[in-house]
Amino acid sequence: MTSNTPTPGGLEARPPDKRPERTPAEIEADIERTRARLAGTVDAIADRVKPANVARRGVESAKAQVVDEQGNLRTERVAIIGVGLAAVFGLLVWRRSR
Repeated sequence: MTSNTPTPGGLEARPPDKRPERTPAEIEADIERTRARLAGTVDAIADRVKPANVARRGVESAKAQVVDEQGNLRTERVAIIGVGLAAVFGLLVWRRSR
């Protein structure tokens, strides 16, 4: 027997919802709407993970780090990147000469 008293986990047993019977045509229409929605979701995911799009977003993100909204170069960030690259290059040359 079910009751509407809360249980310690916060779940309560309820009788199933009483819905009016649906016709086969209504069920088929519902399935078709769900299928179309799912197809759109799959297409959106496929577009998002497409390697060319991932690469484009990566380039845009990197570019945003060194160019401001007006298209001007952020010289302080370019200088930091240059120093970092010089340090890595110097480390490689030093390691190779040892």
